[in-house]
Amino acid sequence: MDELRLVERLRAEVPEDSDVTGAERRWRDRALAGPPRRRARRPLLLTGVAAAACGAVAVTAVAVARRPAEPPAPPANVAAVLDRAADRAAAEPVPRPDQFVYQDTVELRRVMDGGRWYRDRNQSWVSVNGAKPGLIRLKNSIRPRPGEHLPPDGEDVVAPCGQVPPIDRPYLGDLPADPDALLRLLARVGDGGRAERQWEAATDLIDRPAPPGVRAALFRAMARIPGVRLASDSVDAAGRHGVAVARTEDGVREEIIFDTATHRYLGTRDVVTRSSRQLGERGSLLFASALVRTAIVDETPEPAPGAGTSNC
Repeated sequence: MDELRLVERLRAEVPEDSDVTGAERRWRDRALAGPPRRRARRPLLLTGVAAAACGAVAVTAVAVARRPAEPPAPPANVAAVLDRAADRAAAEPVPRPDQFVYQDTVELRRVMDGGRWYRDRNQSWVSVNGAKPGLIRLKNSIRPRPGEHLPPDGEDVVAPCGQVPPIDRPYLGDLPADPDALLRLLARVGDGGRAERQWEAATDLIDRPAPPGVRAALFRAMARIPGVRLASDSVDAAGRHGVAVARTEDGVREEIIFDTATHRYLGTRDVVTRSSRQLGERGSLLFASALVRTAIVDETPEPAPGAGTSNC
């Protein structure tokens, strides 16, 4: 990789609202001045230990208080965040084909016409091999006003998948566990440019359960999509803060949020980046989700009387 491509790659991972003009100028000046002289490497010192030792005077003994271990430094770029998230995902347990993946999610949406927010809870039991009926339970936090169209409360029994293509199944068990193969598959879905298609398809898959290897490959594939940047602080629908990777398209920044310490996937958030009559003011929230709990179970609950049906 030559120097120009390296600089372009580094700049692509700087948040959009950061002013890096001065940093680029200083970098260019140092580059033109030639290589810097090497300085002798010295060991790192724990701050505060020396000061504590100097201030403590005793005849018999000197007690040195140890500082708690510093938390690990946050990842510096998109690739580091998604690589750690992939490592975390790859260590998750693998369900048996005859089992179900349970997910408890929360979504926060804005009703565009009324300006109100509604919060819904979605519980799902997804068949791993697609051969058994699944179950979805949905409950909204508000009642619709006249003319508002909100998802109705209730339960749906999900039909077995049959010949449904792997990318359209609720459980992504047959997708390739290779980032390059996944990128080629994602590019064949949707509209727009290649990067836009890949990102939109990836964010569509992000909330669906998948084998650990496929989940890890999806995270690593997202790191290779052009235009993906780092958002140092984001908040999911459950109010949890985390680090996010994001991409902006048509005035909306779509964020995928991870726990800062463990890099466990938390949820998503959509934020307006360009004010408009349709979307609202810049910085306003359009949508947020949170994956509250997930588990591998052997069966689904008994559907309620009058439960509906839906396709795989």
